[in-house]
Amino acid sequence: MQQLPLLLEHRRLLGREDFLVSPCNIEAVEWIDAYPDWSGNFAVVVLGEKSAGKTHISWLFSEKTGAKVYDALEIKDELFSDIVPVDGALVIDNVDVLIGNEDLEENLFHIINYAQECNTKLFLTSSRGFASLDFTLNDLKTRLMSFPVARITEPDDEFLKSLLVKQFLERDIIVSPDVIEYIVKHISRDAMTVKYVVEQADLMSFEEKHRITIPFIKKIIEKIEP
Repeated sequence: MQQLPLLLEHRRLLGREDFLVSPCNIEAVEWIDAYPDWSGNFAVVVLGEKSAGKTHISWLFSEKTGAKVYDALEIKDELFSDIVPVDGALVIDNVDVLIGNEDLEENLFHIINYAQECNTKLFLTSSRGFASLDFTLNDLKTRLMSFPVARITEPDDEFLKSLLVKQFLERDIIVSPDVIEYIVKHISRDAMTVKYVVEQADLMSFEEKHRITIPFIKKIIEKIEP
């Protein structure tokens, strides 16, 4: 009988002590560190591609401020007065998914205006720049584009190496430096690819009872990098 892999939920490290600060995310980190003194601003937009680390950044902001974290689609049926605290902070992740739907845009517009009235700081994240999106409410577009932007940019080699080591350690896996070097040189420079490679290495090494070596990793990368 074929043995089925036992898929254990790996430890997810979300605390500040586990977060990797680098030039690619320092702008967002500086906004967290500066809170609540945002130099007259009540909102900031963290902009970065999917899996760039925006959600982790959001939870770090929540850890510092006590802010509730909402995925943008979670607020579609919520009254803005129910989710916006007074003299507090609020996180809305992935606000760009609301753009193009008039009702959702209107609800977000009310949340933004109400937050300003309540002296509440807004920490918004988006995977896409607002200028490129098709808004139904021009007032919302103008509002969002008036907020300062903290960009999460493409990671450098050292950041990718640290991210790989961290994600392997979350799964209690130790790999050699030469394997880490090989992965960095042969994958796309994004956190989503890093996550996929680590997940596949974990699963396949268990199924095949094989150490994670360069030839082993090469087989995984060849599936995603033509």
